Amino acid sequence: MKRKLKRQIKSKKLMVVGGVALAFLVWLGISVANVDDGMVVVLTYTFPEGRSIQGVGVDGAKDYAVAVDGAVVTEKPLDGNEAPQTPTASTAKMILGLAVMQAKPFGLGESGEMIRIDEEMFQRYVWYAGHNGSNTRVLLGEEISEYDALMSVFLESSNNMADSLAIWAFGSIDAYREYATKMLADWGIHNTVIGEDASGFSETTVSTASDLAIIGAKVMNEPVLAEIVKTKSYDVPVAGKLENTNKLLGQSGIVGIKTGYIGDVSGYCLTVGYVMNERVVTTSLMGAETREESFDKSLELVKKMQEAASEVRLVQEGQEIGHYSSWWTSDIPIHATQNLDAMLWAEAEKDATIDMAETEGVLRVSVAGRDYEVNVRADDYEEHPSLWQRIMRVFGWEYKDDGIVGDEVDIEDETSAQPELDTEPSTEAGDDGADGETATAPSATELFTPITAVPTDNCTVKFGYLMLINPNFTVGTDFIDARRAELVSVSSLYGIVEGNAYNGNNLLDAEAARHLSEMVKAYEAEYPGHTFETRSCYRARGTTCGRLCAATGTSDHHTGLTCDLLDPAYGTSLDTDTYPQHVDWLWLRANSYKYGFIDRFPEAWAGGPMSEPLNVDENGSTGLYETWHYRYVGVEPATEIATGKYNNGQYDSLEHYLKARGLVVDLKNGLCN
Repeated sequence: MKRKLKRQIKSKKLMVVGGVALAFLVWLGISVANVDDGMVVVLTYTFPEGRSIQGVGVDGAKDYAVAVDGAVVTEKPLDGNEAPQTPTASTAKMILGLAVMQAKPFGLGESGEMIRIDEEMFQRYVWYAGHNGSNTRVLLGEEISEYDALMSVFLESSNNMADSLAIWAFGSIDAYREYATKMLADWGIHNTVIGEDASGFSETTVSTASDLAIIGAKVMNEPVLAEIVKTKSYDVPVAGKLENTNKLLGQSGIVGIKTGYIGDVSGYCLTVGYVMNERVVTTSLMGAETREESFDKSLELVKKMQEAASEVRLVQEGQEIGHYSSWWTSDIPIHATQNLDAMLWAEAEKDATIDMAETEGVLRVSVAGRDYEVNVRADDYEEHPSLWQRIMRVFGWEYKDDGIVGDEVDIEDETSAQPELDTEPSTEAGDDGADGETATAPSATELFTPITAVPTDNCTVKFGYLMLINPNFTVGTDFIDARRAELVSVSSLYGIVEGNAYNGNNLLDAEAARHLSEMVKAYEAEYPGHTFETRSCYRARGTTCGRLCAATGTSDHHTGLTCDLLDPAYGTSLDTDTYPQHVDWLWLRANSYKYGFIDRFPEAWAGGPMSEPLNVDENGSTGLYETWHYRYVGVEPATEIATGKYNNGQYDSLEHYLKARGLVVDLKNGLCN
């Protein structure tokens, strides 16, 4: 009995010890494996050899500077010496506007406080009027809104209104000087001195081109002032209509800021600003001998900066930018779900600093001090290991389920990122009969990135570059105007000339613009001495010139993806009768799809003789025949359209293509799948 009892006690001890050991091992396995190894970014990027902005300048200009996002990137001090302090003239009013908006702020769409013109303010009007200074007519006792007063200051360069604003907002010119001086010091601006007035009429207010370029960026980033400086004309009480003295508005994307002149003591000064790929660029030029020189030299400086910029694709849609890595499962690829572009110069940082943002599914990319975000996705990611995997880990074993993997995407550059294209016509297409349907049309399962987030009843906007705008798929003016803000100038970025434009401004979607540039270069290489010009790209409003035009809300030109193209060597009019003589149009028809562009209105889909009424019908007819009208849809869709994948090998219309793919179900009534 004793021996048996000892065996039982010993067995129980072993069981307890074994249980404790097992529990310890399980606890250990769980504890050592509880930390998620997380994401490992494998994306690396080497910027192309960019063009330097250090040498950007203009011959004959005395003193100038350029700032990007408020940081000076290139400058030329007067006479090549250290930056001098030069009379600012009316560019000093930028400082006044910033000080007033800081002390007496109000928002967009508001008028601010009311200002009553008292005796001192009225006498300043009388004094400036008698001393040939820019002025705005006022009446004693008149009330004017803060917004209208700022309009007078920036548009008409009103000296009396500048002083009146300073007196109203701060109590006196001396108090304004003290406030503005501290404001500039807080911003790290130390080479600017506020003089005897707030207007800059006195030569005692001095600054440098570098300081004024930085101050100009501040103006561009203040919403109310940014709206004011881009206004060409405005009506105020008593004085009437004001005209902006900055005659560069609207040229090369310029949207401000301020002119200045007080005779030979200052010369002609000009600070201008524009936005390029969300980066605020300001140039300041001082001491020009004539007003025309200040405009010409400033515009030249702006254009050279734009030419020096390069749009760089940091991330390609579908690109594997990294993977989730852990010891318990195979690496899970992470793919970008959108393109990420940035406007950079050669001086930008040579490597992108990339980390995962706190928000799930968003990658943050920091380049040259600016943060960008791009949406990403991962497939079948196991966030935590199983209990069995953790226990095995304790014994030095690792188990990986190789079946848990994401879609492999190997992208080395933008070219290899393009899907493999089927350039052969589909042999499974149905009869090209009246209904235009095909037996093998795929379902609408592809994901698209809308070209804009602006609300619209046009259901095709969700198809991105494949969207339709025609008499059956219309958009409102809110969509059209918002789309404009998303476009770039093909003239500024790529030097493509806009010839004899009558209702366009050479704006295009950034991706489409890049592909257009590549297409133009290919044509120039094949036909030396020839090139393409645009006749009209984006249009803010429709036209009423007859059958070949479209009313506002119905024009393909509203997409920002379209340009009318021709080689001026073969004629300068857009006329289908001359098509056979146009080598340029023949070349486009045969080659444009390689660059993502299609003949938007081919003759076969015109819907009958051109004398018939507009005919955008249920089968895919467009009602138009234009041999010059080319539309960007992306390389793969363009190839399928040009090779007739869903049209028996014949050139397709965009309308029929979308219906054949199952994306649009009713072309006549504007309905999508």
